[in-house]
Amino acid sequence: MKENRYFKRKSVIVAIIVLIMAFSMVGCAQSANPVDEDANGENVIITETGEVLEKDAPETAEAPPEASPSPQIITLKEPLVEPEVQQIVTEHDKAEEAVDPNDLQIVFLGDSILDGHRDETGIPYLVKKACNANVYNLSIGGTSASLEVGEPQGHEEWTSRSFVGISLMLAGRVSTDLINGTPALAAMQKLDVKNTDYFVVEYGVNDFFRIVPMNNMRKAGDMTTYAGALRVGVSNLQEIAPDATIILCSPTYAQFFHDGVFVGDGNVLNNGVGTLFDYKGTCEYVANEKGTLFLDAYLDIGIDGYTAEEYLEDGVHLSAAGRRVYADYLSNMILKYEETKNN
Repeated sequence: MKENRYFKRKSVIVAIIVLIMAFSMVGCAQSANPVDEDANGENVIITETGEVLEKDAPETAEAPPEASPSPQIITLKEPLVEPEVQQIVTEHDKAEEAVDPNDLQIVFLGDSILDGHRDETGIPYLVKKACNANVYNLSIGGTSASLEVGEPQGHEEWTSRSFVGISLMLAGRVSTDLINGTPALAAMQKLDVKNTDYFVVEYGVNDFFRIVPMNNMRKAGDMTTYAGALRVGVSNLQEIAPDATIILCSPTYAQFFHDGVFVGDGNVLNNGVGTLFDYKGTCEYVANEKGTLFLDAYLDIGIDGYTAEEYLEDGVHLSAAGRRVYADYLSNMILKYEETKNN
């Protein structure tokens, strides 16, 4: 009897040990994977002590997308050279001899973006056809909005063919001899500037190439800065033709090369003053400040890193397709604004 009791006690002890080991294994499994579901299907956490806690929220299968990194700015070690463009002039560049007073009169002032192709593929001609307008193209390739440092600012000694200079010629304050031999002079001689409905002003990429300061905080009208020159030129046009609408056009997106090697685009390449995108922002700021319309040619017309091969000839100047999308956007802006005026 005593021996049987001994074996019974021994069996009980063994059973208890087995149970303890079983619970330990379960506990380890729970610690390794503490997320379980209760009877209601809600996620819970079972701690090693057996305490049941509600989990705040189930994790999603995918992590949230990371924010796009800011572009790495590249500062130039030496100035870039603007690619050369061969000017094309055909009979399509001629201003209308007989002006219909019911047609819009649009005057273009800018650089080679508007001056390079004075033919049926050029922006002024395409806008002329889309808007049924009389167009006068006073643009001169290679020019900027601003004066170069050291250029005289007195009207009698004036030498600049910049935006400020063209605006002063229209006002009759400086001589037009400075633009002798250019198609711009021929157009200006046929123009009655006071009848202008729209001035389209497009400058900036040459200011970027020349490393022109964007602003002078102490002198808003500093004509050797991009913003100051835009302010002075716009004010001159507003004085000449107060009823005209001015459209300030920003530089377009561009890509830059040195010795045939890509060195950056308008988003990241800093000329020592800022990126081309910064010049775009300055143009937009002045447009808001002076109460003009603003054409964001950098962001809104579809020229970017993905379309550059189609829309840019050399990284800077527009291809025929690029000029078409530019002209379409500009024409739509003018026609829509005309609708608001008529309504």
